[in-house]
Amino acid sequence: MTGERPPLELGARERNGRMGWILAGVWLIYLAYPVGAAWKLDTVPRVFGLTLIALFAVAYLSAFMLFRTRYAWPRPATRIVWSVVGTLLLIMVVAMFPLGSAAFAFSVYIAALGAFTLPTKQSWLLSLGLVASALILPLLISSWEKQESLAFQLIVATFAAWGIGQIILRNQQLAAAREQLAVWAVAEERLRVGRDVHDILGHSLTVITIKTELARRLIDVDVERAKAELEDIERLSRDALAGVRSTVGGLREVTLAGELANANSALSAAGIRPVLPHIADSDISKPRGEIFAWVLREAVTNVVRHSGAQQCEVRVRPTEIEIVDDGGGYDKDNDSSGSGLAGLRERVSTAGGTLRIGSNHGRGFRLVASFPDSTVAEEVSA
Repeated sequence: MTGERPPLELGARERNGRMGWILAGVWLIYLAYPVGAAWKLDTVPRVFGLTLIALFAVAYLSAFMLFRTRYAWPRPATRIVWSVVGTLLLIMVVAMFPLGSAAFAFSVYIAALGAFTLPTKQSWLLSLGLVASALILPLLISSWEKQESLAFQLIVATFAAWGIGQIILRNQQLAAAREQLAVWAVAEERLRVGRDVHDILGHSLTVITIKTELARRLIDVDVERAKAELEDIERLSRDALAGVRSTVGGLREVTLAGELANANSALSAAGIRPVLPHIADSDISKPRGEIFAWVLREAVTNVVRHSGAQQCEVRVRPTEIEIVDDGGGYDKDNDSSGSGLAGLRERVSTAGGTLRIGSNHGRGFRLVASFPDSTVAEEVSA
């Protein structure tokens, strides 16, 4: 990784640039100490010292502006930070020739910049190295002033800059986490809409196909029955269209009683004898009834499409719904769990239940969606 981030919009780049200048520039007032030391020197050393101070200030400000506008603030690539820190250290070392120990004032800025932008361990190693230099070099060079107070300022500056950098970093991580949650929410909603549209259209189009084939066979035999089937096809088409619209709008609601009626129509049209319970929507709690309705819709669609059954029975109990037929049976070796059953399994699992698919005592097909008693109790108490 290079540490570069996607280009900012012009306004954001300008605002970040101005903020970088302000955050870094406000502390340059402390360069007054080396400026005062340089002013006391002869002309040539004075000019040389002031030039180095100005060069350091420009390099320091430019580093902050560069990091905030071009790289991932406050954590640019480590190699880039060390190249900047190395440049500032080089300027400080050169400045020691005309300015002596006064050049140690630069170390506060270097420590703060490192604490902002380097990993914690590296930033503290840099700071401790600067502290050791400020304490040891004046002992070796008798003309230099001791820097005990500066060593303390270095530690305080490092701690303060490190703390602010951590706050900025945590805020960025929090913002990124919120953005990721928003992305996941959108993805989940897309899956929900896709699953609902599949369940609605898969069932409706299957029934429409079967009724169309039946109407075609009846058109020359029983015109009135064929007309009735065509009217059913028109109704189903309108219901499917309305279902898709309401699903996309997030308003789709299915009921167990309604799906039992649809199952009776679909199975009868396919020549499969339906054995269905007589249940009102009030007999099952609303959240459970809606899950049962989706299970029934998908199961009946599969029975009509694939089973070749003569009879299909639906059994509903407070904790489960069971759909069985006497068709070709369940081929475990070739079970691909298509998108319909996969979506149904996910829907049941999300609601706290378990979906079981298999044979009906060695023959036919059996699908059971069951829920623990605890979830029933929670729904009743709610």
